[in-house]
This record gives sequence, C-alpha cells and structure tokens, in this order.
Amino acid sequence: MININKMKKVKLLLVLMMSYGIVNAQADSSVHKTNPLKADTIIISSDSVNIGNTTFSADTITIGNMIIVKGFGNRTMKMENSRTPVITVDQDSIQIGRYKVVLDEKSHTRFNKGWVKGDIDGVKIYKSPKPVRNVRTNWFSFDLGYANFQDKSPTLYYIQAPSGIGADNLKLINGKSSNFNLWIVQQKVNLYKNKLNLKYGVGFEMFNFRLEQPVSFRNDLPNKMILDNVSFSKNKLFAKYLTVPFQLNFKSDPKSNKSFYMSAGMSAGYLVDARNKQKSSERGKQKYDGNFNLNNWRFATIGELGVGGIRLYGSYGLTNLFDKNVSTIEFHPYTIGLRFSNF
Repeated sequence: MININKMKKVKLLLVLMMSYGIVNAQADSSVHKTNPLKADTIIISSDSVNIGNTTFSADTITIGNMIIVKGFGNRTMKMENSRTPVITVDQDSIQIGRYKVVLDEKSHTRFNKGWVKGDIDGVKIYKSPKPVRNVRTNWFSFDLGYANFQDKSPTLYYIQAPSGIGADNLKLINGKSSNFNLWIVQQKVNLYKNKLNLKYGVGFEMFNFRLEQPVSFRNDLPNKMILDNVSFSKNKLFAKYLTVPFQLNFKSDPKSNKSFYMSAGMSAGYLVDARNKQKSSERGKQKYDGNFNLNNWRFATIGELGVGGIRLYGSYGLTNLFDKNVSTIEFHPYTIGLRFSNF
C-alpha cells in the first residue's frame, strides 16, 4: 500500500494538474451521454474497485471521469459499457498526461531527454516536453546586421554613365551601412520527423546605405542622381522591401531550444519605400522620397545558421539594386548579422 502521507501529497499535486483531467472529462461528457463524476471531483480510496468482471483491491484516485488504480502495471483500460478511462499505475509512480509523479525515485532514474524535474514537499514530479506540432507559427522577430553590395558594373560605364555618376561615386562607409529586418509572421511545416521543415513568412527588409561621396538622389532630376557641391555629415540611401522568404529548415533536435539549426532558401521582395536622408551645415536635415531608378523587385538567396538562441543570418541579392533598363550601375546587395528569434 502507498504511504498515507505520500498519498496526501499526491492528492495535492493532482489538484494542481486538474486542468488535464477537466479537459478530458468535459470533452468526453460533451459527446457521450453517460453519467460521469463531476470534473472537479477527486476521490482517494483504499477500497476495492469493480471494473467489469474484475475487482481491484488497491488504492485508487478518481479525477472527474478518470480512474487511476495502483498496483497493476502501467496500462489503460475501459469500464464495461462505459467510455470512462481507467489508468493503472505501478508501485511508485503515477503519470497523467505530461506529468509523472514519482514516489520512489530510485526506480525511476532514467527519463527521456527533455523531461523537466520538479520537487513539491518531497514528492518528485517530472514533466515531459511538449509534443512538436506539425505546423508552428511565430509572430514578430527581427534581424540586425551589416549591409554592403557587390559591384558588377561594367568598367566602361564608370566614365560614360549618363548621370555623370559611376559606381565609384557610390562607395559606402562600411561601418555605418546596416540592415534591419522585421518578420511579422513565420511558419514551419513538418516535412520529416520535425527535423526537416518548410519555413516561410512575410516581413520587411530595410537597407541603410551610407555614402562616402555627396551624391544626391532626387526624383525630379532626369537621371535621378547628381554629384552635389555640399559636404554632408550624413548621406544615406534607404530602401524598404515587403519580402516573402521560403527556406528548407533543419533542426537536429526538434524538442530542444539548444540544438543545431540551419536553413537555406530564397526570398522575393517588392520595393515599398525609398528615400535619401542628408544632413549638412549648409542645408540642415533633408529627406527626399522617390524611386531613384531602383529596381522594384528584389530576389535573393538567404540562409541562417546557429545553435540554440544564437543565430546568424545572411542574404545575397540575385537582382540589381538599380533598374538595369535606365541605369548603367549594377550593385548586388548582401547582408550578414544576428537573428533574434528561436523559431
């Protein structure tokens, strides 16, 4: 027989886990018009229990319409002509859902990876990890990183650019050029054992290109840019894209937040905003919105790599930053940085 003091502790612990029993009791009683016990009823007894033609002379615990019987090994049965579940337990533990109450821990030294151990008044409780769902959703994560571009402009156009500005006039201040991405929603769909997933989402990619030379972007200029005669303390070309990424994702242990994580794929984006922000002693702060002959579409290869919550991301633009039909400059932006997300 189970020690009376420990059984009282188990009763208290089972009260804390009532949500599991209540949910099962309500779900069962809503479908089947039987006569179950109330969902908030707990009965602990050492009298015999009759289940069909079998009599159990053992301690029992009843939660709602669920009966737990000690002493007959770990198995689940049904009462005759009833859908009431009867859970039999071994001599030193009781498991309900994700919780396992252990009365004799010496016999339960091994648990599956990911179980969380607790202790209430000397009684050990182990909680199994949540089952991984086949479709998972994550809201609002962000990236912060470094941005630059690869110059693939034809050398000839450095001199013959219609605007009088070539790719050599658009060199960046590397330490001040940045990328910030805000992912509104992302989802992962299980492809194989939750280790291989399809990951997709939607969000905004934002680039801040800090220019070395005093190039001004204006939509009212014939070629959208000029080499200005003002010395700017800040001269930034900003571009914002509404982006949809698609990736194949691999996670070595789907139930752990500390496992190895890797994704690779492609993204498609559309230019929703562009502006030239400048600051100088002569003109003060200025901001000009426009398209500036930028390419409306952005396609890129993307990837991420990490362990646990430490995540790196990167992207490389497959399309020109500028519209090739009206510009002789060919820049392919790339980024690398930190991703602040466990998803």
